[in-house]
Amino acid sequence: MSKPSLTNELTRLYELLEKGAITKEEYEEHKALLLSKARGTPFPDDEYSNPAQTKSAEEKPQIIINQSTSAAASSSAAAIAKNGGCLKTTLAAIGFLAVIAILLQTCSDNEKTTPDIPAPEPAPQNIANTDNQKTAQENIQALLQSALQDNAAANNEINTVWTDMDADVRNYLKPQQLTWNHEKKKQCQTNEYSTPEQNQIAYLNCETNITRTRILELQAQKNQIYTEIKEAQLQKVKQEAKDSLETLHTTWDTIPEPIKDHLNSNFKNWTESANNECDAAKPADTQVQTDINRYTCITKLAKAKIKELQGYKI
Repeated sequence: MSKPSLTNELTRLYELLEKGAITKEEYEEHKALLLSKARGTPFPDDEYSNPAQTKSAEEKPQIIINQSTSAAASSSAAAIAKNGGCLKTTLAAIGFLAVIAILLQTCSDNEKTTPDIPAPEPAPQNIANTDNQKTAQENIQALLQSALQDNAAANNEINTVWTDMDADVRNYLKPQQLTWNHEKKKQCQTNEYSTPEQNQIAYLNCETNITRTRILELQAQKNQIYTEIKEAQLQKVKQEAKDSLETLHTTWDTIPEPIKDHLNSNFKNWTESANNECDAAKPADTQVQTDINRYTCITKLAKAKIKELQGYKI
């Protein structure tokens, strides 16, 4: 086997140092020895350079770092590295446990010394819910005010229609109107919703709608009913006027002739005066009402004249 070169020997020696197989001092010692042998000079501190030795320099064993030596050194380095790794792991575990103990002690001290912490602010979700509830309540109040205004307007309108209606038509419709008003309240009463405000809004809206429908009905009925009522009333007062005039003439016929002769001129003048007075009455809004007023006037004057003539009867 050929002798290893100086370069190879130095390289392997350095690898052993890097792997931890030899110390720095051993590395320097062996390197100096190799260099000394390469120059052919004895190494002062080495036992092989001592002249007192019985063996010659040629017989001194050379330090040759061959493959077997390198393998042994590698195994030694691996063992040292392994032992060193275990030691590091053990020390790291001990350090970790020490840190945990310190943290636990710190937490314990904080629990003893931490003052009462104020309650946290409401979560954003709770704030949003509160805002939504406030907005919903404001909307309900706005709807309630609107329902109240609409209901008041509808009631004012139906009251105006009722007041402007002819008195006879009102009297004719009064029983019907009282029944309608009672049924309206009964129909609109509700507890369908969860809050009093919502139930009130529903009631007002229902009442408003029914009232507006009733207004249209009254406006349509009043003309038809007015005509029917006035025609019937006209026939009635016309008959009353006729009956009153007949009674007047009957009463006149019962008066003694001498008195009749004395009152004849006055009676004729009364007839003409009564007709003029009743014809001169202020016209009404309709012709039928004007005729009713005229016949009513004749009946009134005839009854008064009858009472006067009855004083002349024997």
